[in-house]
Amino acid sequence: MNIDLKKKNKEISVITLEIKGKDYNENVQKVLNDYRKKANIPGFRKGFVPMGMIKKQYEIPVKVDEINKIVQNELSKYISENKISILGNPIPLKDESLNWKDEDLDLSFEIANKPEFKINFKGKKPIMYYEITADDSMVKNQIESYQNQYGKLISVNKIEDGINIIGEFFSEKISFSKQANFKTDQVIKSTFKNYFLKSKVGDVLNLKPKQIFNQENDINKIIGLDENGLNELESINFKISELNKNEKSKADKDFFKKIFPKESFKNLKEFKNRIKSDIEKQFINQSDQKFLNDATESIIENTKIKLPKDFLKKLISINSKDEISLDNLEKEYSNSENGIKYQLIEEKIIENNNIEINSDSIKDFATKMIKNQMAAYGQKDPDEKELNSILQRILSNQEEVKRISNQIISEKLLNIYKEKVSKKKQKISYEKYIEIAYKKK
Repeated sequence: MNIDLKKKNKEISVITLEIKGKDYNENVQKVLNDYRKKANIPGFRKGFVPMGMIKKQYEIPVKVDEINKIVQNELSKYISENKISILGNPIPLKDESLNWKDEDLDLSFEIANKPEFKINFKGKKPIMYYEITADDSMVKNQIESYQNQYGKLISVNKIEDGINIIGEFFSEKISFSKQANFKTDQVIKSTFKNYFLKSKVGDVLNLKPKQIFNQENDINKIIGLDENGLNELESINFKISELNKNEKSKADKDFFKKIFPKESFKNLKEFKNRIKSDIEKQFINQSDQKFLNDATESIIENTKIKLPKDFLKKLISINSKDEISLDNLEKEYSNSENGIKYQLIEEKIIENNNIEINSDSIKDFATKMIKNQMAAYGQKDPDEKELNSILQRILSNQEEVKRISNQIISEKLLNIYKEKVSKKKQKISYEKYIEIAYKKK
């Protein structure tokens, strides 16, 4: 087999493969022999069908299939061995004179050479990097959340807002009973006012099931009856056995130590400053993501890349499941143009900066991600065994590994953008950031 490469123009080259009979005949014969053994044709015993009949029916399709396998393999090998950087996939050139019955065939493929370009990191104006600040209400809410988390339950004698109600739902009609625990704010206001507010421990209330809770899900979840069971009951009894509420932990030095065991705070002000700092650290990811998106758009806009438009439109048309009109083809290309440019830019940045993703970097990133998530839920010093269990579960999921790989690349790109892209920092409240990020008026 001979392979020849000719440049059509600066963007497009043509690869021609000269296929000889000796390149495929042996494989075609093997397939036809196998067909003959399995063929079930009336009038002939299995395995004794004349080869002439098999060839008449199957030779051309088998030949086409075997030649296509050879072509795909040889094309890929030729492009790889000659280090040809191509855009997309090779496109077969139509040849009206092609006759699959011929022994020797010439098959030609159009390839698009990856365009040469220089990345322009500097736009017309600097990209804004928003440093999101935590206001007093955020700090207050976070401290209250910790106070509730480290508070204690105390028994109370009467029902009011913010009380946990513990008791038993039961019905003699369907021989049903279930222990339940719910908060007063889960109860419909009218039911709470007319029944619970006037009750105490030991009282038995007769209630209509669908008029107890605000959320429909709570009916099934708390009472423990499905839709059919509820439909059988006009009413259900509830006996109150206990009332309690969560007493918030005092914001003193013992409390500070529970939140940050390895640190010491002289007073509440120092503790608040640390809480504020932690909240603002959680906002960094959002600031980084917006900067990454805005910088990416700027780089695509300011980097001049000449794409082989006609070739790419052919590729879109070939890959389309349905026949595509010229208007829709133009729209498809227009929609994908920036995406193609970004892929080229990303590849160039990765190559120029020797960015590599391996199993160690994926494991390190995943471990850091898990620790951050656990810290967000109050687990600042996670158990090593639990951490490794979560890590193994993530690393065994190929979709998760792929997602983490993309996150690592994004993180590395972000660091490069922060170094090379012109930026301007601005402190901003979270509300204002949301307004800007999501273009809320």
